[in-house]
Amino acid sequence: MEVRPGQGLLTLTMAGALLLTGCSGGESAGDRLQAVQAAYGRLKQFSAQAEVTADYGERVYGYNVAIEGNLDAGAMTVTEPENIAGTVLTWTDGETELEYDGAELDTGALSGRGLSPADAMPAVLKACKSGAAVDCCSDTLDEQEVLYATLDPGNQDGCQIFCWFQPESYALSRAEIAQDGQVVITLSFTEFSFQTTEETETK
Repeated sequence: MEVRPGQGLLTLTMAGALLLTGCSGGESAGDRLQAVQAAYGRLKQFSAQAEVTADYGERVYGYNVAIEGNLDAGAMTVTEPENIAGTVLTWTDGETELEYDGAELDTGALSGRGLSPADAMPAVLKACKSGAAVDCCSDTLDEQEVLYATLDPGNQDGCQIFCWFQPESYALSRAEIAQDGQVVITLSFTEFSFQTTEETETK
């Protein structure tokens, strides 16, 4: 399913404007983010449903996916569009593998530094665990209160990850990966649940 170029995109400049106009925060937001990152540091397993948008500049693609895994390994299965449904992308310790039957799924690099849709979920989880906080605040998303954070993954120059968390459960509602000031990958979660080493499930 191809999306019109520019649909759903957000530049860092726009994100900064959002922080200035739509957020309130301070020490309490920072404390909550520390709690979020502590929870993701104990993540044992997770499962999610998401809408993924990948911006290749002249081409912008959208997929619906089911995702499951942990901090080290996982799988993303395409559920829509129908012509590539069943395509499975797996990752283990930074290595990715694409499994499909007669379908073509563009997972090439979205930037000159090699960022691709295959990197999205592992990068987001790593940032949720240990990314350096550039900014954080209370915000609203789809008329719901959320905790917003801009995170620096620390392993790629010019990359930032924007995350919106449920304030009580810490479940992800949305994540965006930006490279050199342009959002190139967006994950909008319709479902997200995870278990920590304390064996509690969070939704």
